[in-house]
Amino acid sequence: MRIESYRRDYLEEMTSLYNDETAYEPHIAPLNPKRFITMVEDKSYFDPEGLRVALDGGRVVGWIHACVAPPSEMYQDGNMTAARIRMLIFPRDRLQAGSALVAEATAWLKGSGKKEFEAIHAKAGYPFYRGIWLGGEPMGPADMPHVQLAFEVGGYKNTHESVFMAAGMPAPPSDAPASPGLEMEEFTAPMRHEGMRESWIGFEPMGIRAFLGGEEAGSLWWAVLPHVAERLGAPCMNIWGLGVSEIHRQKGIASALIARAMARSYTLGCRFASVGTQLWNAPAHASYAKFGFVPYRILVGRTSIPEGVRL
Repeated sequence: MRIESYRRDYLEEMTSLYNDETAYEPHIAPLNPKRFITMVEDKSYFDPEGLRVALDGGRVVGWIHACVAPPSEMYQDGNMTAARIRMLIFPRDRLQAGSALVAEATAWLKGSGKKEFEAIHAKAGYPFYRGIWLGGEPMGPADMPHVQLAFEVGGYKNTHESVFMAAGMPAPPSDAPASPGLEMEEFTAPMRHEGMRESWIGFEPMGIRAFLGGEEAGSLWWAVLPHVAERLGAPCMNIWGLGVSEIHRQKGIASALIARAMARSYTLGCRFASVGTQLWNAPAHASYAKFGFVPYRILVGRTSIPEGVRL
C-alpha cells in the first residue's frame, strides 16, 4: 500500500468507494466526478496536497481530505482560517489504510502552523461537503466506527456531539399557533463573507425572520438539498440554524418558524426534512419532535492539539 496526493485520474475510483461506503445512509448524497469537481475541487481554498489517496495494487482503498480553509458560518470571521480534516473514507476491513491516511493528513496539517486540528467537526464550519453529507452539518457519524477508531488512534479526541434528526413530509404542516401579531419575513440568506459563499455553492440557502411588535424575535435558516433525492427518492429540506431571543421564548415562535420553512420547502418538492442540534439541547429536540422529527444519527466532531502546543 502507498499513499499519494490527489490527482484527477483517481477520482472515478474515489467517488465509487465513497458511494459504496455510504450506500447504507440515504441522507448522504452520492458523489460522481463532476459533482466532486464542482463542489470540492473548484473552490478557491482547495489544495490537492491536502487530499491523500491510499492505493493498493494500483486501486484506491481509501482517501482523506485535509484543508486549511476559512469558516463558513455568517457569524464567523471570514478572514480567519482553520486546519481540519473534512472527509475520511475507507472500507471497514482496511483499518490500516484509515490509520495511515489520518497520520499523513495530520503531518500535512502541521505545516499550517495552527494550534489545533479539527476532524469532521462543527466548530469552524463546513467548507466542503455541505449539503450532501447529513444535511447542513457534515460531521462524523457514530455508526462509522472504523472512521471514529482511525481518528481516535490518530490522536483526535471526541470534543463535540450532535444529534441529527429527520422527518418525513407526506403533507405540509399546518401553521403552528403563536403569539398574536407575529409577522414573518422570508428572504435569501446573505453571504456574509467569501468562505460562506463558497460553502453554499450549488445551493440557495434561505432565511425567515419573525417579528413581534416590530422587533425581531427569532430567525430560522434552511435550504433545499436536491442531491439526496437520488437515495431518499425526493429532495430534503435542512434547517441549519434556528434562534429565538430569550425574552420571546415560550411564545410559539420557534414552532411557527419551523412550520413556515417546512411548508415552503414542501411547495418546492421536498418530502423529507432534517436538522442537526447539540446533543444537550433538549428544548430544540422537543420543538422539532412536534413536527415529526425523530433522532436519527449521533454525529461526532473530533479535535487534535499537536504535542507541545499551548492554546
